[in-house]
Amino acid sequence: MAEEERQVKVRASYVTKQYEMAPTKSDKMKSLFFKTNFPKFWAVRGVNFEAFEGETIAIVGNNGSGKSTLMKMVAGIVPPTSGEIEINGETSLIAINAGLKGNMSGRENIRLKALMLGLTNEEIDAKMDEIIAFSELGDFIDQQVKSYSSGMKSKLGFSISVHTNPDILIVDEALSVGDATFNRKSLAKIKEFQQQGKTIFFVSHSLGQVREMADRVLWMHYGEVRMFGPTEEVMDAYDKFIADYKALSGKEQTKYRNEYRTAQQNFSLDELYEKSLKRERKITGNDVLPAEIETSIYKSTHNRHSAERWSVVDKTILVVLLLLTVFVADKVILNLGMKNIVEHPSHLITNWSPEKIHELNVEHMADDLSAK
Repeated sequence: MAEEERQVKVRASYVTKQYEMAPTKSDKMKSLFFKTNFPKFWAVRGVNFEAFEGETIAIVGNNGSGKSTLMKMVAGIVPPTSGEIEINGETSLIAINAGLKGNMSGRENIRLKALMLGLTNEEIDAKMDEIIAFSELGDFIDQQVKSYSSGMKSKLGFSISVHTNPDILIVDEALSVGDATFNRKSLAKIKEFQQQGKTIFFVSHSLGQVREMADRVLWMHYGEVRMFGPTEEVMDAYDKFIADYKALSGKEQTKYRNEYRTAQQNFSLDELYEKSLKRERKITGNDVLPAEIETSIYKSTHNRHSAERWSVVDKTILVVLLLLTVFVADKVILNLGMKNIVEHPSHLITNWSPEKIHELNVEHMADDLSAK
């Protein structure tokens, strides 16, 4: 099927992500409400791509290239600083530790994460045994997750995500720490999703897996897309880059990394705008672009999702919305009545404790047994 006939499931346009390099977590919190002068770092710099229905796209690149940051933005976990990400479907991110609570058991984490993904308690009860069996965790499923190895956490996270039936599956290096047997089973599950026409993003350092699984490859390089195209074409170029980089001396490698890191710190949306104009001129073959096109590109590249400085009104509205969101989420997920909330407002917090989640899990298991 031609690309123009397939549905676009994910479209990224001029996407960036900027972080402030604050020394501590408290400093990061302060930066939300007060003017700060921490150094800036652009983890993602003007990424554009389209992913179609039924397509598997591998994301490759060296450590720190922005792969995981980009996938977290696609999954809706992290908001972009500027640009747009259009998502047509439900996403599910599979990454080590993603959404797992260390002080809860594996079974309790299944219920909590599945609730947050939109499943009902009845649906979770119906899938619970299947999820546990797929994870291969056995008796460890009732142990606290903080005692799990990285491989066990990966198994649990993968098992939960693939049983929520997402339209868009994002696998972020979650298979790199599992054992060979589970990896093969997981790859078979991904292939099953491919046959069902799901869109899959696959972040991996296993170049063999990438060549086997991907239809196309997105090569991220220090926050930018270096190449995006058919798997063999991109992977051949990537393999050559790896070989050339390894051939450099230690000093040359350090100089190379430092030059790109400096570029990430000094990047600006104006720079993205100029690069985008240059690319558009090359595509159209016109040295002078119509004013409306230049204006459109400027708006797209400078479309920030949050103001650099928030007014007092903005901050007040944000706090009110956050409190309201927490209140509504607690009421719905914890199944609290208004009378209970008015008489015991502390239950909005204390009922999220591991003990309360455990009680909720036991309650639904008992209901399930009585129904049988």
